[in-house]
Amino acid sequence: QADSERMEGQLASLGMRPVLEDEDPDVVLLNTCSIRDKAEKKVYARLDAHLQRKRKGQDVRLVVTGCVAQQEGEDLLRALPEVDVVMGPQFANRLADVLNESVLGGQICATEDSRIMEDVTMPNRQSSISAWVNVIYGCNERCSYCV
Repeated sequence: QADSERMEGQLASLGMRPVLEDEDPDVVLLNTCSIRDKAEKKVYARLDAHLQRKRKGQDVRLVVTGCVAQQEGEDLLRALPEVDVVMGPQFANRLADVLNESVLGGQICATEDSRIMEDVTMPNRQSSISAWVNVIYGCNERCSYCV
């Protein structure tokens, strides 16, 4: 959820907005979690309708982010050539840059190791009194929970 809020903030800075249920989005961003059961299969199921749109020639950008994207990387791009971007969680703060680069053409696989720098300036917080904490950035051993 923490990455989703940050990426939503970046999309908003690009002038994008969430669509209503009956609208077809221009950009589909699927943020994945590999802790969940059958995570890879859920990626394919969630993308299916948008893959069909792209196969019919509609102009839609398909972006898979998060842990499943990190684990699958190039394999995901080979399995789903319609996908434009596969991006690991370490690139969540650079979504706008990666998305703009994808417009130039070709698939992008942003899964290489990089120093993670959390950017808290752009999240689109869903609450004014609480915020999601991204466990990937480490632990200060002061929390009362653990994955």
